[in-house]
Amino acid sequence: MFPGRSCIFLITILIAIVTLPAFSLHKSGTELNEREVVVRSLTVLSNKNNILPLTELDRGEFAVLTIGEAGEFASRVNDYLMMPVIEIDPLCGESVVRGLAQMARYDRVVAGITAAALPANPANRNLARRLAQVLAEKEAVVVFFGPPVFLGQWKGLENVDGLLSVPSDSPLSRDLAAQAVFGATGATGRLPAAAGDLFPVGAGKDIPGGWRLGYSIPEEAGIDGDALQRRVDSIVFTGLAHSAYPGCRVLAAVGGMVIFDAAYGYHTYDKRVAVEKDDLYDLASVTKISGPLPLYMKLVDEGRIDLDLPLSHYWDDWQNRLFRRSNKEGLTLRDLLAHQSGIVPYISYWERTVRRGNYIRRWYRHEPAGRHNTGIGAHLYLRDDFRDRVYRDIRRSDLFPHGEYRYSCLPFIVSPEVLSRVDGRPYARALYEDFYKPLGAGTLRYNPRHQFSIYRIVPTEVDNNFRRKLVHGYVHDEAAAVLGGISGNAGLFSSAGDLAKLLQMYLNGGEYGGRRYLSQQVINEFARAQFPENDNRRGIGFDKPVLDNAERSPERAYPCRGASASSFGHSGFTGTFVWMDPEYDLLYIFLSNRVHPTRDNNLISTLNIRTEILQVFYDELNTALTK
Repeated sequence: MFPGRSCIFLITILIAIVTLPAFSLHKSGTELNEREVVVRSLTVLSNKNNILPLTELDRGEFAVLTIGEAGEFASRVNDYLMMPVIEIDPLCGESVVRGLAQMARYDRVVAGITAAALPANPANRNLARRLAQVLAEKEAVVVFFGPPVFLGQWKGLENVDGLLSVPSDSPLSRDLAAQAVFGATGATGRLPAAAGDLFPVGAGKDIPGGWRLGYSIPEEAGIDGDALQRRVDSIVFTGLAHSAYPGCRVLAAVGGMVIFDAAYGYHTYDKRVAVEKDDLYDLASVTKISGPLPLYMKLVDEGRIDLDLPLSHYWDDWQNRLFRRSNKEGLTLRDLLAHQSGIVPYISYWERTVRRGNYIRRWYRHEPAGRHNTGIGAHLYLRDDFRDRVYRDIRRSDLFPHGEYRYSCLPFIVSPEVLSRVDGRPYARALYEDFYKPLGAGTLRYNPRHQFSIYRIVPTEVDNNFRRKLVHGYVHDEAAAVLGGISGNAGLFSSAGDLAKLLQMYLNGGEYGGRRYLSQQVINEFARAQFPENDNRRGIGFDKPVLDNAERSPERAYPCRGASASSFGHSGFTGTFVWMDPEYDLLYIFLSNRVHPTRDNNLISTLNIRTEILQVFYDELNTALTK
């Protein structure tokens, strides 16, 4: 996959013989050297009000503009923040007029201009003038690809808020320039030649990197990319061959750099729609650590929630007496979220709405009307007050002995109500405003069918019991479904790339993109095993390795033998799995729809697909560390 790898292998052997540092051996790769050359050439010429790297992604309306062949630039920009792409062909007057008119709708613009497509003629100088006029009215960042002498012909660009010069023009330079704009990589270059009379030779300003996830190659982490690809492919293709899932996504980042990002297979077994990197998967129980958990941590940080107070303290519902005068009145949030409160694992609420295989009419309508507005499937709407039944059933449910580890979804089902009452905003809105939007995680959503094409959403089960059709764009979990798709136990959908932003923020100790979301202290508290004395490996919401993982055989280890005691993550019923390990600065995401077409297929667990791939990354990292 990567050129020159056989040469790297031979050089590796020679260097190992003379015991030179391992860092040198990996930097000898052609591809790695090319990346370093481009990064060193990135030159910031204008940075008014420190607009670079871009921050406050939740402010204003963004668009990315490309002039010439800059598709890789626009594509990478959209990895950081979804935005419309405006393309201008400088040799087509109609394209110029249309593109400049489209820009009027947006107040923040990221532009990529390729010099190769812009011969020096009066028409292009006119385009430069008109473009400069439009950009002067915007908060704009411009990246110019090509020799500085061509940049000098674009009068007016020196006045934009942010200007980045990239002397080379290649797919790699367009990719890395976009990463610099968003702070994934720094820029410290200086102009190798004057840009006309706009900027002198040697001009340049420094901007920092490491603010957001970068996109690189395994060699940057000291890993042999060919070996890594072969091993991951082998496990994934084994799963595909056994029909453990029709397709999947695998993403891994080390040190804040994505070093593996691949899509495999199809949405369904008919192989009509191939899996793409920006497809949305139903996260199932990964919702627990991606939805309620960040809000819980934020409110703990702010002193508005105490984990050792009972849930009834935050939900004092006198009308329904939900947690008053019940066996659950004294259960603390810590016990509930660490799965040792004694509360039952799950309740099949939907079964109360059907009788002898037929929907009970009082609960359902085929179209939204009156009190029936809770969409649970295509042309199926549940009565809005059914959620009261959900809460009542939780109140009346039995309790197992307190202190026993027993995984339960019920504390997370009521979490949105608790969090809304404490925060004062609707749960989903608070999540979007405080985390997803500023992170640039636009696909991390509940009920994604309202925002995205159905062709980007991977379907789950052919539900023959409840929805009685293919579940597509609606949450798979029935408990979340009867709550309108918005629950703390399930309901979130996401692409791998957007989910990675939230999880990397956890790994970064609460910071991402130059913004602090959570304190390191609160993340540490939630990510530690809460009750190991009760043989309970769980953190607060987070899953953890089994307590004696280091002493276990590979077959009995969880999630795998390489996971450190400080690592944490979660799995999901639909075939999802995420893991973070601070000791290795490792982030791992596996997304699939193993429940298609039926949940009875559990080969993904029987074959240990998700955890075996995770072990591959530990193996390769450990190999790199010992070289």
